[in-house]
Amino acid sequence: MPTPVAHSLAGATIALLSSGKGPLDSKLFAASVVAASFADIDFGIGFLLGQNVHHYFTHSIGFTLLFAGTVTLLAPAFARERPAFDALVLGVAYLSHLLLDMLSKDTAPPYGIQLFWPLSREFYISPILAFDDIWRGTLGKLLGLHNWLAVAREVLIVGPPTALAFLWWKRRQGYS
Repeated sequence: MPTPVAHSLAGATIALLSSGKGPLDSKLFAASVVAASFADIDFGIGFLLGQNVHHYFTHSIGFTLLFAGTVTLLAPAFARERPAFDALVLGVAYLSHLLLDMLSKDTAPPYGIQLFWPLSREFYISPILAFDDIWRGTLGKLLGLHNWLAVAREVLIVGPPTALAFLWWKRRQGYS
């Protein structure tokens, strides 16, 4: 599964692509980066339950819809002028997490994500795997060369679209 680096870059890309000609909405930008990593809240849920629930219901289209619906309901409380637009941007950022995880090497069962929860409890994974797995368990594994190379690969894959989105955004602002 990709690290928060890849997920954050994907969220930043979506925020940049959704911006208009005016100044960048820094709150929506930050929220998009967070939304792109939010599916991994299941690590905390798993810790509280004492069992691994990573890639279960929080990694589904159903939970994405619940997330976007919650954003729509909460946006007015944060004085957001376009709650439906915010929900759409953050929902797409959340969906980017599912896409990246599906394209990732998964070395622990169950393999893949519960993409269609609550309609199905089946796990899905792409036959095309662009991202390496991340080793966890010990600090040595977490900070080891394998993970650094995996992060470098993520930056090489997700970084160019982010850079292009930034250049596109900058051009729309009238900068050369």
